[in-house]
Amino acid sequence: MTACTSSDYLAPVVNKNYNIDKSITSTRIITVYEGDSLYSISKREGVSIRSIIKANKLEPPFTLYKGEKIIIAEPKVHIVKKGHTLYDIANCFNVSILDIMKMNQLLKSDKIYEGDKLFIPITPNNVKAKCSNIKKTIANNNLNKSKEVINSSKYSYMWPVKGKIISKFGLLAKGLRNDGINISADKGKPVLAVESGKIVYAGNEIQAFGNLILIKHYNNKTSAYAHLEKINVKKGESVNKGQIIALVGNSGKVSTPQLHFEIRDKDGPLDPLKYLPQ
Repeated sequence: MTACTSSDYLAPVVNKNYNIDKSITSTRIITVYEGDSLYSISKREGVSIRSIIKANKLEPPFTLYKGEKIIIAEPKVHIVKKGHTLYDIANCFNVSILDIMKMNQLLKSDKIYEGDKLFIPITPNNVKAKCSNIKKTIANNNLNKSKEVINSSKYSYMWPVKGKIISKFGLLAKGLRNDGINISADKGKPVLAVESGKIVYAGNEIQAFGNLILIKHYNNKTSAYAHLEKINVKKGESVNKGQIIALVGNSGKVSTPQLHFEIRDKDGPLDPLKYLPQ
């Protein structure tokens, strides 16, 4: 199964010493086995690929070696306070509600109670987050509670790649329209899934977009990633927020390396800048 990057980060049969990042305290050490990959380790250990990359300061092409010792960042533990919801907590820690529910086996309900202990997935964006002063929703006020849910869910996305925005959403010159944003980035730079979901398209049948990926998310929104150099996922595959799904390129009708990124719902395209953290 293709799931990460080049060769699925397979570990060659080589021995190597590795300098582990000791700034992350809640951790454990594991040994890389022959044939291991970032994807297989993340599934086996129950952590995200991005957390492994961050904790071990891995650099592209993210090669792992048999016998190598790598650090696994343990999930954070958060004590639920009065009035808090999963939406508040997910927003504060910059992770998806679904990931928190999966990690804590909240299979049928997202209800939580004061004093509950929740495991929080580690991501590069929340390694040092404490979230001791989470903004509380106002109980018994449906309007305010609804707004809190919308706002926290709205900003659960992460940036697919960091770079300069060279084309914004909306009307352009000569009557043209951009249904997303275009981000300039170095060719070969990893492209990340902005939220967990399922790959509903991975191919290059649309000439203008070149190599293109579409992810259907659990909030019924879809994200699109175009002009890719390489696609590292397949249709039907489930991906996690922060997972490397592709590499930046200039396929399709563009001349310089960039990522065309869109967010859509049932009514059409949405301005990504209103949904990405500022």
